Amino acid sequence: MVNRKKMAVVLGAMVFVIIGIAASSVPKPTRNLKVLPKDISDTMLDKVMDEFSNALGVKCNFCHVQSETDSTQWDMASDVKPEKNVARKMITMSNKINKDFFNGTTKYGEENAVLEVHCVTCHHGEAHPEMEEEDNDNKSKQ
Repeated sequence: MVNRKKMAVVLGAMVFVIIGIAASSVPKPTRNLKVLPKDISDTMLDKVMDEFSNALGVKCNFCHVQSETDSTQWDMASDVKPEKNVARKMITMSNKINKDFFNGTTKYGEENAVLEVHCVTCHHGEAHPEMEEEDNDNKSKQ
């Protein structure tokens, strides 16, 4: 009788532990990587996203949208915002410039990447950098 009670308590405790683990497990967000390495670590992806955010002076919502089903969550995989595709083109451009002009062998998102040209090289904290008009005027006068 005592053994049955012990067994019931142990099984009950195991069930609660399993349910607790299952309930607390956060599903990994869906990824939609088209330019960055598919095997990029979460840490490296966060580092790259932080670099973009700082270089352009923007927050996550510049490229990403909230989930349609849960407004407290992000839908990072969504391609709804055109800025996300522009970012992909800019990553591709930066990788090409680094390869063609600086003999770069690494790319955005690779561990320990060495890049000469970064987003901040042109953006300087501005989402939409533009050339100053006086620079164009000076060039035309020369």
